Amino acid sequence: MPKLFRLVYVALVLSVLPGAFGSKLLHAQSLSEHPAEQPYAFPRTWSLFAEYSPDSSPLILGIAQQRKFFTVGGAFTQRLFLKKYVGLSYMAEIRPLMLESDPVLKELITILSSPDGTTRFDEKFIPALPVINTNLRLVTDSITLNGATYSTTYQLFYSRRWTYVFGLSPVGFKINLLPHERIQPVLTALGGFAVSPRDIPVFDSSAFNFTFSFGGGVEFYRRPGRATRLEYRIQHLSNKYIGATNPGIDSQMVQASFVWGR
Repeated sequence: MPKLFRLVYVALVLSVLPGAFGSKLLHAQSLSEHPAEQPYAFPRTWSLFAEYSPDSSPLILGIAQQRKFFTVGGAFTQRLFLKKYVGLSYMAEIRPLMLESDPVLKELITILSSPDGTTRFDEKFIPALPVINTNLRLVTDSITLNGATYSTTYQLFYSRRWTYVFGLSPVGFKINLLPHERIQPVLTALGGFAVSPRDIPVFDSSAFNFTFSFGGGVEFYRRPGRATRLEYRIQHLSNKYIGATNPGIDSQMVQASFVWGR
């Protein structure tokens, strides 16, 4: 009987060892076939970001100047394909907190000067009238009657108003260059819309606006699964003439993101 037990034991060992070594070999082969998947290229990512634009100026199609933006939002990417030197992902962004600031005319002082040297002042406060820009500060007009000159000077004073905006960019793409390196150049392009409780950037424009943006930056992986991204973007916002006027806003954005991937 002991001899029979020894034979059974040897048979079991011989049957188990090939499976164990085989699984290790298959695992090693799988890693060798996909060495580029680790550690910095991920099928999908989520991120939280903040972005800021201190000014606006005509760059593409917009003419509204001196607009400011501050945004807190989130982004999602899903990989479409991955090669050795480039990766392409679908990208979408949501902006639940976007603040847009317009310059507004708040006060108008009229100075009337008569030929006899007398001067009369008239001060008028205006209930936050948004303007295209604040370049107009001082206007002087004069008229001569019977050899006497009467002059009128207008002084304009401005402040700012802030408007809450909700933004969504459901259509976008993100390109990662050198996707298996710790530091990766990135390019982005997105399109979507923005909704606000009142017309922006001026009255009689629209509370619903279309948006598109494009830009580039650098994604730095602190460790596998975690990254920080810094981007420069150009964003255009306009209503495509669904409103009475369509001045549009062209902004230069700086965006900082914290990224999680898996």
